[in-house]
Amino acid sequence: MLPNEVLEKINGNFNQSIVVYVSSSTSNTPPDRCAVFGLRWFGPRNEMYMCGHGTLAAAEAIFCRLDVTENITTLQFETLSGTLTAHRIGDQISLELPAGTTVSASTEEKAVLEGIFACALAKPAVNIRYIGYGGPGFSNYLLVEVNEAEKLSEWWPNVDHFAELAPCMQILVVTSAAQAKGIAYETRMFAPTISVREDHICGATHCLNAPYWAAKVQDIHVDEGYTDGKLQHAKAVSVCSSDIWVSYFAVKNRVQIRGNVKHVAVGMLELTDVVV
Repeated sequence: MLPNEVLEKINGNFNQSIVVYVSSSTSNTPPDRCAVFGLRWFGPRNEMYMCGHGTLAAAEAIFCRLDVTENITTLQFETLSGTLTAHRIGDQISLELPAGTTVSASTEEKAVLEGIFACALAKPAVNIRYIGYGGPGFSNYLLVEVNEAEKLSEWWPNVDHFAELAPCMQILVVTSAAQAKGIAYETRMFAPTISVREDHICGATHCLNAPYWAAKVQDIHVDEGYTDGKLQHAKAVSVCSSDIWVSYFAVKNRVQIRGNVKHVAVGMLELTDVVV
């Protein structure tokens, strides 16, 4: 693997929220019908500890290049967040990630955060239902649920105001109940303090979204009970909107995300000037 500064320069040239690097694995005995790879994620300024949509894309790229005679059905990625497992299900890629938790903000903290949102959206107030700090493994995340009347897809925030969440809260996950039939919730993600003004489709945010919305559904439909692993159809409602299917498995404390991946380009990088 190339030095970190080179990996960061490559990302800078691509000007993407995340660039994923795949490498050969140190594992000598991969499981049956499974291939193992190393995986790292780099944002514009630093290495990331989790990226769901980038991992889905990497899995699709690998599956498309595997020799079909190898009969590989599973990929394992060795990452800074542990081993992540990807499967192909029809024309989709399924990926298992660790589930996260949130802790409610205090009344005083909520008042400060509501002021930041009001400034970002240039309006007197934003109808916020919940603000929670990410738990272990997601301590740099902030989850905010807004009322669906806020029309999350129509937001044009001044993202610079979200930088006031720094230094601890680097990744802001905003979610709301969906108004469209058949979709459980909508979501957007902003992270200006790490040079990601908006990540148009962020798989890792569902490590928090899936348990959060599963708990809400269980509370609302308490008489019906809740099925572990129930599928949630979520929608990222940024300018480049995308659909993602999510399941929360409370017993295993894991989240499964599923999505479609489309190839748009294949090329070769000449790194002589960068590496020297």
